[in-house]
Amino acid sequence: MLEPDLVPDGSVDGITASPNAPGVDEPTGQSTQSRRRVQRTINFDRSVLERARAAATYLASYEPQAGVRSLADIVNPAVLAYVTELEELYNSGQPFRPVLRMPSGRPANR
Repeated sequence: MLEPDLVPDGSVDGITASPNAPGVDEPTGQSTQSRRRVQRTINFDRSVLERARAAATYLASYEPQAGVRSLADIVNPAVLAYVTELEELYNSGQPFRPVLRMPSGRPANR
């Protein structure tokens, strides 16, 4: 398990961002642009995961025109749509500043 960087400059609640001058949004560390897909572990509500797996299995087997061949074909567009909505609501429609790694688990109560 990766631990968050505890760097005072450019760190927000354990999320490592670029410590460059304001307005310069560069991720720290190596570029992740070299690979199209990256494997990550996330936790789902059981009922949501079961429904998504059932949909992906059914659609891959019986409805090829749906374009769903795997769970990733459901998750990626859904996450993209929600992140786009969050960018519109909270960041003037612009992408959020890139980060290298996020702390694992739930954030501490404030």
